[in-house]
This record gives sequence, C-alpha cells and structure tokens, in this order.
Amino acid sequence: MKILIVDDEPLILSGLVKVVSEVAPVGARFRDAGNAYEALEIMKEYWPDVMITDLNMPEKNGFDLIEEARQDGLCDRFIILTGYDDFEYARRALRAGVVDYLLKPIDKEEIARLLERVSAELPSEGDTDYSKHAKRILAYMEANYNSVLSLDHLADKMDLHPNYISSLFKKETGDTFVHYLNALRIREARKLLRAQRHLLVSAIGQQVGYENKHYFTKVFKKYTGVTPSEYRESKSPVED
Repeated sequence: MKILIVDDEPLILSGLVKVVSEVAPVGARFRDAGNAYEALEIMKEYWPDVMITDLNMPEKNGFDLIEEARQDGLCDRFIILTGYDDFEYARRALRAGVVDYLLKPIDKEEIARLLERVSAELPSEGDTDYSKHAKRILAYMEANYNSVLSLDHLADKMDLHPNYISSLFKKETGDTFVHYLNALRIREARKLLRAQRHLLVSAIGQQVGYENKHYFTKVFKKYTGVTPSEYRESKSPVED
C-alpha cells in the first residue's frame, strides 16, 4: 500500500510520518509533501492508494487538494487531519468522500484501523480473479466509452468496490481510470472529426461521451495540443 502524507508544518509532518509508519500494514510505502502543490506533483508519478492530509494549509487547502486529486484521477481515498473540532468541517469532509475525519493529535489505534480498512480494499497479487476483472473492465470501457462512465458505475456493473477497481486499474494499465477514459474518448473523437466533417464539434463530443462542448474542447486540447476545430482543419492531424 502506498501512502502520501501532507502537512505544511515540517515538525508535524515528520511526526505524522513517524506515527503512521509505526502502525501501517506491513509492506506499506510512504511519501510526504509540505503543501498541496508538492503533493499533486508527487501523485502524478506515485499514485498513492490513500492520502492523509491536513486541512488548514496556505494557498491551497486540504479540500481543494482532495477535489483536484479526485478530478485528475490521482487518488480516490483520503483521510483528513485537522485541529478544528468543528461539525461543519466534518460534514464537508464526508461530502468530499473521505475515508474518515480525524482530529489532531491522531490516535495510533484509530489510524491503524483506518489503514487496515484501506488495505483490505486493495487488490492483492494473489487475487485469482484479478486478471479476469481487469479484462472485463477494459472490455466494458471499450464498448461503452460514449456513455456515462464512472468508478461507481463500473462498480455497480461489475459488482466490485470502486476502490478495488481504481487500484486494479492502475496496476493493470499503468494509468489512472480518468486518464485512460479520456485518452480512449479523444482517440475516437479524432477519428470522427476526420470521418464525419458535416457534424458539429459539439455533436462529436456527445458521441464520445462529453455532453458539454466546452469541456470536450478543453480535454481534447489537453491531450492533443489543439482544439477539435483546429485538428479537423489541419492537413496533418496530430498523431498519438
């Protein structure tokens, strides 16, 4: 299990790393970050199974960090640490879909139980159904990329836990669910932009699963470097 610990106070961060390393499941690996921006950069190549983060950080707080990490598919399990004993913080934490909400100083037994819970959700190397699940998921995505797809949707279809699917997906493809899905959709969009020149860009976006034209354009440019219209008009299309 890969754990990322985030806190903007160096002494507290080192203390958290020490405590968590003492109670984490055997074989757990750790990285730490001193702010949200550093955490996001680490996640792009580390892909933690769970992130333990402080809330009260300058420039970008813990909630903003969680939102961006989830949106980019960098992590989908979060444990929030804060010194604020405030019900509104707890309610917002639950709405953000965190694993749990803990007040500082953390209780070793409590964090140990949480990490064991996370570990139990992860696919193990000895899971005999691992490859079977991975093939089913990838085949389903290839056939339904133009529909509404999410980890929760796949979980319902496959009768698996969303967290299990997320971890299995990263192990099998080397990519996140969000990035893989976007790349698949943009690949198909490029084909349609050339083959169906009479269709509006918005219609192409809808055919590959993007209901919002502006979001489709944003994602398309992120993956190809040009807008859908620029791609369609270019003589030499941008290649993968």
